[in-house]
Amino acid sequence: MVRQILKMFVSLCLMLAIISCNSNHEAEANSTATPDKEIIPDSIVQFLITSASTDFRNHKPPTPMNFRDVKVGFLTASNDEKTFVLCGEFLSQEDNEWIAFTTIKTLGYEQYIGKTQYCQDATMILTDENLAVALKDNWDTSNILEKRNIAKTQQ
Repeated sequence: MVRQILKMFVSLCLMLAIISCNSNHEAEANSTATPDKEIIPDSIVQFLITSASTDFRNHKPPTPMNFRDVKVGFLTASNDEKTFVLCGEFLSQEDNEWIAFTTIKTLGYEQYIGKTQYCQDATMILTDENLAVALKDNWDTSNILEKRNIAKTQQ
């Protein structure tokens, strides 16, 4: 059973890697874009989703039960360099209330719990993808694997 779950997880990761390695033309077609042609590559969106999920798993509490209003965007520095952000809310298991979060792509990533100026200042990109569902799916998958690993080490 554990092997099947691990195989599914590895297959999912490989599919995401293959999808993110498309040519520029295909990447533009598969990117998140606004009507004025601002583009955030899917590889960055997936990095932010995975980073947010990992951070929630590694720094509990608060423990997310669900996600909503998840958006991706960017901040532009004075030198026109873009910093990408993932902003949204999660339902805290401990408090049963919605709490804002921000995940920022840096050399790695940073995550903040609570409202931040980053999300207020960011240019948000319209997307057809439901990022709240993508984040929840990533969170659920990582939790299943974590529980399996804990059970395996306790045997």
